[in-house]
Amino acid sequence: MARSTTRRAILARAAAAGLTVAGAAGAGRALALEGGAAHASDAPGSSTNVARRASAGPGEARLACSLDALLDRRRMVRRFTDEPVDDAVVRRLIDAGTRAPSAGNLQPWAFVVVRDAERRMALARAALGQTFVAEAPVVIVPCAVPARARERYGERAERYATIDTSFASLLILLAVVEEGLGACFVGAFDDAEVKRILALPADVHPLAVVPVGHPAETPGPQKRRKVADVVHDERW
Repeated sequence: MARSTTRRAILARAAAAGLTVAGAAGAGRALALEGGAAHASDAPGSSTNVARRASAGPGEARLACSLDALLDRRRMVRRFTDEPVDDAVVRRLIDAGTRAPSAGNLQPWAFVVVRDAERRMALARAALGQTFVAEAPVVIVPCAVPARARERYGERAERYATIDTSFASLLILLAVVEEGLGACFVGAFDDAEVKRILALPADVHPLAVVPVGHPAETPGPQKRRKVADVVHDERW
């Protein structure tokens, strides 16, 4: 009886937050909950992990969001608390990024995870003095690796590697939201300096500097262009 009551309470909280318990791994797959926790088959990293974090406060267990709820909550966060981010969480973020589509499934990306305070500060300076980069406890630097696509795509490899790593970066940003964390995609930086700081090989190119942490702010919604203003049917 207690388990049934707990399940109803959890589902009620999810509904109030505009969330679903449908599994991302399969439409309509039911999420079985007992005592407020997912079954072992839904453990982080499992293909049936449909019980990831949702809109509860940082540090609380969270239910999986619908895509619409994730998009609705995604913001660029530039203020962070000093609470650390667990290694397991960072690995889940990167795992999400590696599920991105890529040309020829060649996956031409790599990710540098930076925790060292001095290196984070150096990245902040390289990012044109955007100090909030150093204030986050962890910084992820997605990098394009065109060499992985060059044999098949030749001179197009640079383009495809950039596009594919962008896909991966977006999935990381959405996973950040699902984890109840905040992040900012920083694209303004000195490429050569970031490469020097991270000792990147010549043919590995930093796409962004992404500080990740527990948010110390709740940015409001941004105004969006209407779909009707950006769609052209058949031709421009």
